[in-house]
Amino acid sequence: MFKKNLFTILTQLLVILLPFYVILAVFFSVKIWIPKAGFYIKELILIFLSISLIYEFIKNKLIPKLELIDYLIIAYVIYWIIITFSNWLWFKSIVYWWRYDFIFLYTFLLFKHWSQFLQVSIRNILKTFLISSSISLLFSVLIKFRLWEERLLVFWYIDYVSNWTYNWWIPTYHWLENSWIKRFQWILDWPNQMAFFLILYTSILLTYLKKKFEYHIVLILIIIFWLIILTYSRSALLWIWSWVWLLILFNVKDIYEKYKKQLISWIAIMFIIISTLSILYSDKIQNIFLRTSSTTGHFDRMEIWLNRFISQPMWAWLAEAWPAYRNIHPNKQTKLAEAYYIPESWFIQQLIEWWYIYFSLFLFILINIWIKIYHSSKWLFIWFIAILVMNIFLHIFEATYLSVLLFTFIWLYYNYLTNNKKLV
Repeated sequence: MFKKNLFTILTQLLVILLPFYVILAVFFSVKIWIPKAGFYIKELILIFLSISLIYEFIKNKLIPKLELIDYLIIAYVIYWIIITFSNWLWFKSIVYWWRYDFIFLYTFLLFKHWSQFLQVSIRNILKTFLISSSISLLFSVLIKFRLWEERLLVFWYIDYVSNWTYNWWIPTYHWLENSWIKRFQWILDWPNQMAFFLILYTSILLTYLKKKFEYHIVLILIIIFWLIILTYSRSALLWIWSWVWLLILFNVKDIYEKYKKQLISWIAIMFIIISTLSILYSDKIQNIFLRTSSTTGHFDRMEIWLNRFISQPMWAWLAEAWPAYRNIHPNKQTKLAEAYYIPESWFIQQLIEWWYIYFSLFLFILINIWIKIYHSSKWLFIWFIAILVMNIFLHIFEATYLSVLLFTFIWLYYNYLTNNKKLV
């Protein structure tokens, strides 16, 4: 009888639990009263995955083969250690750094070396994730359109409506200021995270189905696109916009030769639709999507932190530029403006925290990933760049349960390239 090793079991458990991560975190922390226990579900699984991986290497008398990207990540960690201890920061800061700055790269590194020990196919992992995510998505759609968000109170969410509040639990829904529109956040903790998860879900679904674009698949994609719109996430719309135009740019020759009339027709139709909506619903579009005050705030914060980097280019302090900063240095909540220490952009946060050496290492790691996945799939390459464009304007990687999924998914292609194995 076939018996799975611990590494395989834990991998399947990880992709099953992550779509339900937020609701599990609420359950453990609110219902069972284990402080912050829910926040470390995935971290414990990754630790046990690491132990099981070491065990497999020892049992099989193997040594991991290191490549450029491995050495870049090792240098990334060493530089972080030097800065952390030179600033007299200790355990709590180390935990937060690992959780927010490094967990997704750690996941990528972990899964990069385990392919030879996995006892199920990659297609099986994709299928397991899609089943779990589909159940979670179905439940969320029922909550949104049939049972209403207030039903989440039964699952220990709080009866509080917010656009974001520090040190407060997960509300039943978030709303758009000045409009009272309920943003679709699923059973997750924020509409932006919901949109990001739908992007991941769609990409993995299309990978699993390969080129089977029947009518029901098109219908599913239309429904998912509509759900993304209902999150009113500007970063998600930015991803869609970036992905479409990058796809056109990278395939402009084939499109011009084979689909020139269709492209011109599509651009003309989109121009008419957007122009019409802009004229008829200009006020609503301003309030719902453009949100002038919020958008201005984002850019103001980015400008403040860029100026601060120029004045202090070595480094600031661990986590000082993140929302996580509030948990590490709560005594510094007396600052006059929130914009002073939340730049919104993930990349500017990295630049501020660790100076340009650390930031350069981070970029070199991403570039190394880009090069490898480019040879595997242009659409994946464009998909990943579009996600990074989102991060220019939002710190989406701080949704650690999603960044773990993202870099696990990327690993599938990395494994395909480096080990010359079939994806499915």
